[in-house]
Amino acid sequence: MPASYERVIEVNKKKDFQAMKDTVEILGVRVNLEDYDSAIEKVEEHINSEYPTGYVTLMSVNNLVKAQKNQFFKEISNKTYLSLPDGIPLVWIARSKGARKIKTNTRGTAFMFKFFESTFQKKHKHFFYGGKEGVAEQLKTVFENKFPGVEIVGTYCPPFRELAEEEDREICEVINSSGADIVWVGLSTPKQEYWMHEHKDKLNVSLMMGVGAAFDFHTGNAKEAPRWMQSNGLEWLFRLLSEPRRLWKRYLIGNSLLVYWLITEKFNNQKEVEK
Repeated sequence: MPASYERVIEVNKKKDFQAMKDTVEILGVRVNLEDYDSAIEKVEEHINSEYPTGYVTLMSVNNLVKAQKNQFFKEISNKTYLSLPDGIPLVWIARSKGARKIKTNTRGTAFMFKFFESTFQKKHKHFFYGGKEGVAEQLKTVFENKFPGVEIVGTYCPPFRELAEEEDREICEVINSSGADIVWVGLSTPKQEYWMHEHKDKLNVSLMMGVGAAFDFHTGNAKEAPRWMQSNGLEWLFRLLSEPRRLWKRYLIGNSLLVYWLITEKFNNQKEVEK
């Protein structure tokens, strides 16, 4: 087994498995240029390998903004096995940087469904971690009904507080004893990214997949934006109108900051070229 996950990433680059031509850097954050099919293929590649536990994140505009404000969050975002573009704006930004390969984004909710749809007969073992009380168990029921025979080996909805050391040790034991291959993590950002990074050396699973609000969307506890808004980069507006008091800073201030940083970066790059 490789000594470290960073070493695995380097090996993958040499194999042209996760080479630089398949990634783009946005404000110092790596994003993998994957569609749903290729992302599913790479997740299965990891499950069938002897790589140490890794984690997959969904890079959104909100995550990019957080990465500019928090160096540690940026670092753990760049240590992922895959960092998938979550949202059409990420596709637009990637294309502006010359990444013509990317055709579409990989939304967490859709990726989760497509992965189960493509692989449920292969008997991968899944564990659901996250959501409000009862939501993970509800999600288990929903997916078992949609994908007969799928192996969902456990669920856990953590309290809205930091777990005590003993509590954390107990849930790690539960996950490890379940034999899970994948832990689907449905927490808010950056909580789920921190959790996955912190637990990559505590869990004997192949991958952790941070899918945010997908638990609520799949169980009907939250409503998704209409498809036309998703495809035109307006999902943020739908969510803002749904929860204005909670999300106005994230979208109005955060989105404006991102545009400013991207323009500044482009201006500085042009100055460097002209020298």
